[in-house]
Formats: sequence, C-alpha cells, structure tokens
Amino acid sequence: MLWQKSWWETRWSLLSIMGVILVFAALNQRLNQADLDKWILELQKRAPAWSEDSQRLLPLLSSYQGYVWYYWFRLIMLTLWPTVALGIGATTLLHSSCPWTGSGAGIFTFSLPVSRRRILLTHVALVALEMILLALLSSLMIPIASSMFGTDVHFGSTVIHALLLSLGGMVFLALSVLLTVLFTNPLKVLFIGIALIYALFFPFYTYEEFPWWNVFHLMSGETYFRYGRIPWSGLLASLGVFALMIFAALRIYERRDF
Repeated sequence: MLWQKSWWETRWSLLSIMGVILVFAALNQRLNQADLDKWILELQKRAPAWSEDSQRLLPLLSSYQGYVWYYWFRLIMLTLWPTVALGIGATTLLHSSCPWTGSGAGIFTFSLPVSRRRILLTHVALVALEMILLALLSSLMIPIASSMFGTDVHFGSTVIHALLLSLGGMVFLALSVLLTVLFTNPLKVLFIGIALIYALFFPFYTYEEFPWWNVFHLMSGETYFRYGRIPWSGLLASLGVFALMIFAALRIYERRDF
C-alpha cells in the first residue's frame, strides 16, 4: 500500500519532468556536420589556454560522443538531475509522510498501522528508483535520436554515464530527506538544498576535471570518459554517504514527537 501511495503522489511530477527532458534530449540531437565543425573549431581556439591535462582531452572532445558527453552529462544533467531529485524527494515526503506540516495526507499516512521506518524507507526507495529511470530513459533518447539523424552515440557508454549520474547523485536525494525531517518549511528545504548544489560548481573549470572529492566528478562520469575506467571507489563512497544520511534522517524521524 505504501509503495502504491508513494507512486500515486509522485507519478505526475515524475512523468511531466521526464516528458520535458525526453523532448529536450531528442531535439538537441539534430547536430549536423557544420555544427560539429564549429564545436571542434571552438575547442581548438581555446586549447592553448588549457592545462596540459586538459589538452589531452582535446581528441576525445573533438567528436560527436565528446560533444554529447560535455553538454548532456557534464552541463545539462549535472544541474538538472540533482535539482529534480531534491524537489521530488523533499516535497513529496513533506506532503505525504510528515504530519507536523498539517497535511491531511501526512496525518493519514502516520495513522496507518506501519512503522515510521517503513514509511520513510519506502518513500526513499521509490524515489531513488524513479530518479534512476529518469536518468536512464532521458539519456537513452540520445543514441536513439542520434541514429535517426545519421550520427552515432555508444549505447553502452550512455547507460554507464546515466548510472554514474544517478547512483553517484543519490547523496542529493538523501540530503533532501535529511533536510525534510529537520525543517518543517518546504521552501527552506529547497533553498538550502539548491544553494548547496550550486555551491559545488564553484570554482567551475570549463574543461578541467572537477576535484576528486567533488560529487560532480563522479556524477559527470569524467573518469570513465577520460580513461575508460568506472570509478568504483568513488561510487561506493557516495553510496556510503547516502546510507549514512538516510540513517541519520531515519533516527531523527523515529524520535520526533508529533
């Protein structure tokens, strides 16, 4: 019942956002040879000012695959995905599972013969699954649409980048849950969360790697794009932080007096 209730409360937000992203991904694959030549020329103009490490990236970026990685996974999805995770994770939990907000749905959920632990973990699991599907389905539109326009994007690489984006970004879902059980004001939760998300972008290096400790380094799939290696240690560390934040949120949620 909790799974079904959480799905009914999140489905329209998820489906509407997914629809917009799918259309956006499809439309942005209409890159012809002239556009690609312009992209390569712009890279070559900027290359002399790059660091030696970034200059090694030039052959990788000077391709359609590099163009897609840079604009879709490093720019667009790196800002969009964590913001959506924060919004869906926080607002739906505040609406449906937190009786102190005064929400009728929250009071109803809390009155059910189920533990607070089950309520919170069910919500987190469902939203996590939804966000993984969002990253996968929207990103897979790229190789599908690109094949229609006579270009080629590797299907397997797209799947790996989408999984790194979503699994590495689970810390933002955990952040939304933790902030939600700490504060009763949804606007405060969104403001703090979004401020933290965009703070991680500074300083932003146009072509250089994010620092190794920055979660965006993992989410953008830079290690896989540059060296063809999946960053297992970073992925495990990110999921470990996710688990710790959810555990802290769970303990606060279970001990809160209503």
